[in-house]
Amino acid sequence: MAVDTPASIAIVGAGPVGLEAALYARYLGYDVLVYDRSLAVVSAMRNSDAALSWRASISPLGIAAIAAQNPGWQPPDPAAVLPARAVADAYFTPLARTDLLADCLKLGHEVLAIERDIEPGEEPAAEDELTGFRLRVRSAEGEKIDKVDIVFDASGRRQTGEDPLSFGELRIAQVASHQEFASTAPQRLITAEPDFYILGAKSAPAGHDFQLVEGLAQIRDLFTIIADRANLDLYAMVHGA
Repeated sequence: MAVDTPASIAIVGAGPVGLEAALYARYLGYDVLVYDRSLAVVSAMRNSDAALSWRASISPLGIAAIAAQNPGWQPPDPAAVLPARAVADAYFTPLARTDLLADCLKLGHEVLAIERDIEPGEEPAAEDELTGFRLRVRSAEGEKIDKVDIVFDASGRRQTGEDPLSFGELRIAQVASHQEFASTAPQRLITAEPDFYILGAKSAPAGHDFQLVEGLAQIRDLFTIIADRANLDLYAMVHGA
């Protein structure tokens, strides 16, 4: 469903895909909130022993945002292979500190549940009358309700034994029928709930080694749906600048 700016987008998860999705949305003029129960961005990457290609761990939008904020910033060699923590420190930390993202981040905020912003027992008369979402969020200050127009779940696969994030009375695993397929193509991002999308590792089948380049393709293609602009590709525009 196309949603024009200045609509609001909640992104659950401040991992690589969540941050890149937030950046893309901010470039387009959407209001964005990024929630993560950790106190630092890309926390899983910081705890990983993996070695990552620098070129495969960044986006042209991210590089442009960091360079605009920090003219003296020097990225590693494009061909470098670095520990995951080094990529987090060299790219995602300065990206999170840019003006585009710094005010969007809600670290130490865990999204407990998501539901439609309608009264209990109320049903919208038609799909085009849907009223967005309420997110129940817990932080050190307690619990609160935030309201947004669109939700992206980029929280990644949950660990065994953890409670799945709930969507009202439904579980995301039941809503996200695209998980039955091996593809991470954009049409698989669309769930049974309009304006509710799943990105990143959670959108991939079990055992699939999800890469950031796939996440960037999801983000690009998803915003062609949300913005209703078939040729929208900010990554290509930045490359061509």
